[in-house]
Amino acid sequence: MSAESENQKKAFEFIQAKFNRQELFTAEEFQTATGYSDVSFRTYLSKQFRGLLIPTGEGHFRISTVFRQFSTWKKFKDKVVTQNRNLGRSYKQILFENVVIFEFYMPLRNEEYLRQTLDSLFYKDSVLFRLKLIKPSDLHAAFPKNTGEDEANYFERICQYISEIFVGYSVNHVNGRYKATDIKTMQEAFRGGAASAERYLVDETTAVVRFIFPCKAETEETQNTLITNETPSAEQEANLIRWFFRQLFVQSILEVVNAEDEIWLLETGMRNRLHIWRAKD
Repeated sequence: MSAESENQKKAFEFIQAKFNRQELFTAEEFQTATGYSDVSFRTYLSKQFRGLLIPTGEGHFRISTVFRQFSTWKKFKDKVVTQNRNLGRSYKQILFENVVIFEFYMPLRNEEYLRQTLDSLFYKDSVLFRLKLIKPSDLHAAFPKNTGEDEANYFERICQYISEIFVGYSVNHVNGRYKATDIKTMQEAFRGGAASAERYLVDETTAVVRFIFPCKAETEETQNTLITNETPSAEQEANLIRWFFRQLFVQSILEVVNAEDEIWLLETGMRNRLHIWRAKD
């Protein structure tokens, strides 16, 4: 093993020991344990080890829990000391006190078509096609044009807004049972045997499609502004999100699953409401 590899192995052993014992240490202690020269130590500290060592104040460090991913000498050698990479990332907290959440509930048989339809709305041309189906006066009322703004820039601004608020959705499956007809006695339900009872109580897997939209914080300066290129209030932002959600997502979903008797949409967050679309007789 070369001298450089020996230093690297000592660095691994030092880091592993400090991680296992959850001990703090100084840069000087680390350098002494590894045997690196001043120049080499500064290089490795700023490049290979920077994501593993977290400053705790007063010149001390601790080992990040990301070390669990490189807890053997082979992984450490292959993934840490041979690559110039930041193993850990710093985060800042962004708090949204206002949020709009939509959840669609529908039989699992619709999931494939639903995903295809929703995925199409990740693409600009599909969004533009949907936007241009909206009556211009309704679109302008919801999302006013700026003074002197031409159509191309107007639709570009809307697409940018939609791109910022709609970044994805999630799908989970829940198992449930529902009553398929009017209430019956057990004798009535079982009349005709087990098959009759199965038609009375139906097991079904439901796909729940969830959308989460954070809303901007409301401030005194934006409390009375209109929806323009200025910062809206939280309630204005929520109303605009609801409007675009109806125009783009709800309409698309209704077209895909229109064979169902009912379609449920649960809205939570700033408002708690259940929306039901029921097939007309």
